[in-house]
Amino acid sequence: MLKSWTMALAAMIVSVPAMAGAKVVMKSDADILGNKISYPDGQAEITSVVAVQKPGECNGWHSHPVPTFGLVRKGELTVRYQNGDTKHLKAGDMLIEVQNMGHEGCNTGSEDLEVLVFYAGSDSVPNTIKMEDQRPH
Repeated sequence: MLKSWTMALAAMIVSVPAMAGAKVVMKSDADILGNKISYPDGQAEITSVVAVQKPGECNGWHSHPVPTFGLVRKGELTVRYQNGDTKHLKAGDMLIEVQNMGHEGCNTGSEDLEVLVFYAGSDSVPNTIKMEDQRPH
């Protein structure tokens, strides 16, 4: 009897989410343009930053060799990609940024832009690589 009760309790515990009230808000194996995500070699290293830009300011052409995730906390962001695509995001939007493709983010709103960024990198790969002007020709 005790064994049956223990097994039933264990089954119930397994079915309960790790955190009561937790809700998945983003889950994907691809970035914002549909490219598959890949992880770098080396010791895993998670980095988080808050990027702030003034209205009209752009962060310059760059790429990320590691998976990069962002949450626009405030303002409006327009990202231009080397392949000619453009994405517009506003406060509350989330994205999985492209990997190994040039892009530039610009604050296209009228207030400061704040983006909470997470890099799923490694100790042997930089999170961001600055690039020469890569705008589409």
